[in-house]
Amino acid sequence: MRRFVLAFALMIVVVSPLAAQRRSRIGIQGNPSIWLSVGIAGFTANQVNDGGSASTWDFANSTNLQYVASLERAIGSALSIGVAGSYARVPFLYRGQALVPVEPGTTTCESCDAHLDMTTLVGTVHAGGTTGLYQVIELNGGIVMYKNLRTENGNAKLAPGGGNIDPFFSLGYGIGYGLNKTTQIEFVPDYAISIHERTGLSNGVSNTTSIRSLRLGLRMGF
Repeated sequence: MRRFVLAFALMIVVVSPLAAQRRSRIGIQGNPSIWLSVGIAGFTANQVNDGGSASTWDFANSTNLQYVASLERAIGSALSIGVAGSYARVPFLYRGQALVPVEPGTTTCESCDAHLDMTTLVGTVHAGGTTGLYQVIELNGGIVMYKNLRTENGNAKLAPGGGNIDPFFSLGYGIGYGLNKTTQIEFVPDYAISIHERTGLSNGVSNTTSIRSLRLGLRMGF
C-alpha cells in the first residue's frame, strides 16, 4: 500500500508540468467528451476450480502486476461510460489428477508450477473527476479470459487447451487528483469476482474466484 501511495504522489509531481503545457495549448474550453485511461495495478487472487479438466489453478493470493486501459464517453460533468480491459501474465500452482483423460495436445500434473494469460474485457461506469482532490466510484461487468496455460518447466500445454472464459464483475472506490479539466491521476482499490461453470464440480467446491487490486492510473480528456 505504501508503495502505491508514494507512486501516486510521484506521478502528481511528474505529470504537473505536462498538464500545464496541455492546458495552455487547449485553452479555456468545456469539459472533455472522451476520456482515455492507462494504468498499472497490483492484484491478488485465490484460485479457479475447473471441473472440466479436474484441475485447480491456485494463485495463492500472491501479488502480480496487471496492465489496464479504458476508453470512455462523458455523459455528465463527472460521469462517463465505456469499455475497459486488462492483461496480466500470472504464475500459479496447477493441481490435476494424473489418471483423468485430457484432450489431445495437452497434459496434466498432480502438482506443478505453471503460468497463464489473464485478460479482462468489461463495460465500465466511472463516477468522479474535477480539479483538485475527488472521490472515484467504478462499476464494471464483462468477462475474464484464462488462456495459454503452460508448465514452467518444459512449457507444456496444460488442460484445458482452449483455456476458459468466465463472467466478471468488479467495484472500485478510491481517490483522484485533477491537475486540470483534462488530466487526472487516480488511485483505486478494486474488488472483483469471476464465476466459473459448475460442470464436473462437487457441491462442496467453490466456483467463485475473488480478485483484489490496487490500481494507479492516468486519465486524459479530449
